[in-house]
Amino acid sequence: MLAALSRFAAAQEATTAGPPPAPGPNPAPAPAADKQQVAPEPEAGPIGHKFELSAFGYLRMQYIAVQNDPNVQFVGRDDGFELQNARAGIRAVLDDKADVILAIDGAVDERAQNQVQGKLRVGLRDAFTDVHVGRPLDVRAGYFLAWVDPEALIPDTQREFVDHPIESRGMRSTEGWYTPGLPPGRSMGVALHMDPKPVASGAAIGFELAVQNGADEFAANNDNDMPAVSAAGVVRLPSNGFVIAAARWNPRTVGDLPFRQDETDYQGTLGAHVAFGPVAVGGGVIVQRTIFESTGGPAQDAYGAHAQLMVTIPSAQPLAVGYRFGVLDPSSLITTDRVMEHTLGIVLGVPSYRMRVQLQLTHVAEQADRDLSNDRIQLAGEVSL
Repeated sequence: MLAALSRFAAAQEATTAGPPPAPGPNPAPAPAADKQQVAPEPEAGPIGHKFELSAFGYLRMQYIAVQNDPNVQFVGRDDGFELQNARAGIRAVLDDKADVILAIDGAVDERAQNQVQGKLRVGLRDAFTDVHVGRPLDVRAGYFLAWVDPEALIPDTQREFVDHPIESRGMRSTEGWYTPGLPPGRSMGVALHMDPKPVASGAAIGFELAVQNGADEFAANNDNDMPAVSAAGVVRLPSNGFVIAAARWNPRTVGDLPFRQDETDYQGTLGAHVAFGPVAVGGGVIVQRTIFESTGGPAQDAYGAHAQLMVTIPSAQPLAVGYRFGVLDPSSLITTDRVMEHTLGIVLGVPSYRMRVQLQLTHVAEQADRDLSNDRIQLAGEVSL
């Protein structure tokens, strides 16, 4: 039986194999039956472009001691360490077509008016894209800080003093009578943005036209049907210097239903920062007029300003000493709310550790009818990624 099966298999193999190839000098090899032809990959189109990612961030912590006022219980009774910034972000660059910035901060201070207790939370700081329509002209869209406050042009890691001037930051309740700053915070919107960036010599001109919601900085959407519109022009100068002028119109709504009220802010700002060798001078002014359409009450005028001088001292590490004067009058309808600050600041750079150390002494001068004992001292440390 096995012999019969063997003879049958041999006969089948001889039948299907066919005649042997004819002898020749170079017989062509037979194509492999299991080899598949692969089409060439198509050229990479727009979907094939990749973003190049880079991380950035910085950490700022301070120790603050505020003089205890004997008559006001919420002023000066929370001395200790404070986290000013815990910033982390990603920058994505798509060739020469677009940039994307996304940043958060884990040191946002949640605090009600005239309250000692505060809570830290994580907050969005930047979330926008710049589409380059013609360098350096960009179309910016997302959540960003418009060029209204002159301080917007000074990165936190280059700020000479521990905190912003009083017209920008206002007065926190533990440091005095609570007063918000005048310039707007970040908001969602779009802008035509041209920033020539710092220059090594000469001067370069830029501008920004922005349309934003104009609501509270952490609002999820607008507070009414009207946008805020701002326009700014800037001249970039050597050594990170600049001159800026801006205007903003913001029809906004305050309060909750059924007691919502319409108000309109008209703002104008002017600022500059110029270096002359080891000496750097700077300043800014913000004026604001508020119209109360719903109540028909008298218009309110507010203003704030600062001027400062910094002198770099020759030393092994970058060292500078300076003075800043600031004033804030938040309402012309209240005659006793003006505040002035005299600030002495020292900043020491430690480039090998990507660090800076800052010391700040501030004397606060309230008006006579609202006088407080609230001078303060601040010692801050900063490290950059």
